[in-house]
Amino acid sequence: MSEEKAEITIEENLILSENHNDISNNKEIKIEEASIDELIDIIKGYIHHNNPTSISKKAELVKALFYKQLNKSSDQTEKEKTDPKEIIFKQFFNDYRKHRNLFRKEAEKKESKNLEIKKEIIEEIKDLTSEVELEKNTFKKFRLLQDKWNDTGHVSLREKNEIWQTYNHYVEVFYDYLRLNRDLRDIDFKKNLDVKIKICIEAERLISLKSLNEMHAKLQDLHEEWKNTGPVNKENRDKIWSRFQEASRKINKKRNDYFLEIKKNDILKIESKREIILEIDNLSKEEFKSHKDCLNAIEKCNVLSEKWKSLGRVNKKDNKTCWKEFQLSLNNFYKNKNKFYKNRKKNTKKLIEEKIKLCEEVEKIENNTDWNISSKKIIKLQDQWKNTEFIKSKLNNDLWLRFKISCDTFFNAKKIYLKEINNEKKKKLKDKTNLLSLVANYKKTKDPLEDIKFIKDNCKKWKDYESSENSLKIDKEFKSACENILNGLDLEKKQIEKEKYLVHVSFLANNTKELIKQKTILKEKINSKKKEINQFENNKSYIVVTKKKNPLLDQIEKKINILAENIDALQNNLKILNNI
Repeated sequence: MSEEKAEITIEENLILSENHNDISNNKEIKIEEASIDELIDIIKGYIHHNNPTSISKKAELVKALFYKQLNKSSDQTEKEKTDPKEIIFKQFFNDYRKHRNLFRKEAEKKESKNLEIKKEIIEEIKDLTSEVELEKNTFKKFRLLQDKWNDTGHVSLREKNEIWQTYNHYVEVFYDYLRLNRDLRDIDFKKNLDVKIKICIEAERLISLKSLNEMHAKLQDLHEEWKNTGPVNKENRDKIWSRFQEASRKINKKRNDYFLEIKKNDILKIESKREIILEIDNLSKEEFKSHKDCLNAIEKCNVLSEKWKSLGRVNKKDNKTCWKEFQLSLNNFYKNKNKFYKNRKKNTKKLIEEKIKLCEEVEKIENNTDWNISSKKIIKLQDQWKNTEFIKSKLNNDLWLRFKISCDTFFNAKKIYLKEINNEKKKKLKDKTNLLSLVANYKKTKDPLEDIKFIKDNCKKWKDYESSENSLKIDKEFKSACENILNGLDLEKKQIEKEKYLVHVSFLANNTKELIKQKTILKEKINSKKKEINQFENNKSYIVVTKKKNPLLDQIEKKINILAENIDALQNNLKILNNI
């Protein structure tokens, strides 16, 4: 029972060893020092290896070293093309894999066949132990079956332990029930004991070996030899097995302690690696506002990458996972970086197009003499230019110079024009001031018609001067001067009011909007007074007519007459406005 437990422990350790590199790296050091061409030759030599499965790890190491050197020797542009040496290497590596897969299939067939043979041997041993009367040649048959068992090749790891335990059980049953010559059995027991003692001594010697892989491999060979060695007498059976088991336990403990230490260090490395990956992930989420921000992030990412690589490899399974996480994190960062520069390039192109469009628009109106409208448009374009983002390039300076020249061309021309206009306004104001002085100092004649003609002629001259924003005051003074002359004429009040209105209307001649407004006011006044007359006429109908005079009726008639006169005056004024 104790032998079965030890056998399981050894098999588990054998599987565990497959997840780690060889501790004694003598051969691997030579591979790591090889050039690209030498690595191609090495993988080519593996194609016809007599046991390709035994060198699987070495083949994978050769592949990793090949691509590591290939990536170092190629620049960025060459990486986009397939290297001819890579094509050759891939072909040899694929040939090796085909050879290895074929070898595995053949090995599985052999193992399956060996399993059937061993099951038949067990059945035959089982039959020997079930005989009632053992014949003289029974022990000879048993020896032949043992030799056949030893000559039969390996079976699969899944079946190995179980088939051996079954075989060992029936061998022990055979010996326990063996009724042949006791001396012959004792000799066999003694021979087996001597062999197992030597196995124990060799196992105890293995404990001091430095190479854990060599120690483990030789221990497996000793266990295989132990299995193939027959039983010993009952007195020594447990004792010799305990001795061998103790040596195996120490070897396995030494090896397991080593791998536990590696595993412990791997856990710390993995934690550190994932912390670095998290920092890179945080960099990937940053939104870069400028080229400088992006460069700083790239520098930080490179520092973190070197720090991640400096931590070294971990076990094969976790190393693959860590590497994938690291690559994914880096990919996300560089995707974010590329997206920033892509958007920046796109935005720069858009900004240049906007600035060119603004230049074209200002160039269209730089020679336009519609100063007010053009000024507003150019000022709006200038505001739009200010709101466009700055581009750090010579092109931006060239576009700004182009835009500025057009703006300066327009505003310089406008400045010259306004200066001329201002001079013209000053001249006109001076002329108006002189004319105002002439009218204000006018001495009326004996002929009122001559005086009215003087006023009309000067009103016509005044009207020929264009109105300006600052002319309201002087217009008012001129109108007042004309009215003063009219007030002093020896004419009926009605005639004077008419002439005053003509003076007033003359100032509206160039103001269409004001003319329309005045016409509307006059019409409303006329309609209002007509309504009043209608109301008075209506009131008259309610007054009883007698022979005597009625004061109320006379009063109403008087008001109606006044309103009629007002309407006539308003209609005359309306005619005057309509004739302008």
